[in-house]
Amino acid sequence: MKSLFSRLTLLALFSLPALASAADTGNVLRFDADQLQAAARSGFPMEHALLEGFASLTLSDPQVRIPKPGERLNLQMNYDIALASGDRLENGNVVVSSGLRYDPGTRGLHLVDPVLEHVGTGAAGRGLPGGSREALQDLIREYANTRPLYRLSDDDLAQVPGTLGADAVSITDGEVIITLQPAYAR
Repeated sequence: MKSLFSRLTLLALFSLPALASAADTGNVLRFDADQLQAAARSGFPMEHALLEGFASLTLSDPQVRIPKPGERLNLQMNYDIALASGDRLENGNVVVSSGLRYDPGTRGLHLVDPVLEHVGTGAAGRGLPGGSREALQDLIREYANTRPLYRLSDDDLAQVPGTLGADAVSITDGEVIITLQPAYAR
């Protein structure tokens, strides 16, 4: 009996550091650009009325990249500005850099502090009166506030038990990392 008790005690002592280490690191979900890319496509094309409906701005074909090193992702999209008659005023592509935040209302990862880094146009002198940059920035802000780039599924959250804290999302080494608080910390 003493031998069994000694073995159990040793087993418990060797197990404690591993359990403590796992508890300290929390539970982590990792996503790469390909996973975000697949989810981003479902939210596009995105259209916005301009000039009281006389024109529209459409964003399409999102391409997600997570630079290494870096703490922000890049989202490149095509844009098209057309009159209600169908005549094209301007088209091109935009590159947006952004952080990510978790929104419990949508259970999604939303752009946070998006910055319009580049606007490439094929307008050849035509374009939106007053310029398209402001209209593009407004639509990107609307997208950041209302639509998730990636929506966490029940399967995502079931991988590890825990709750999402305010600082749960980070972008590091080409990955989006979501750190969940351990279930006992609830």
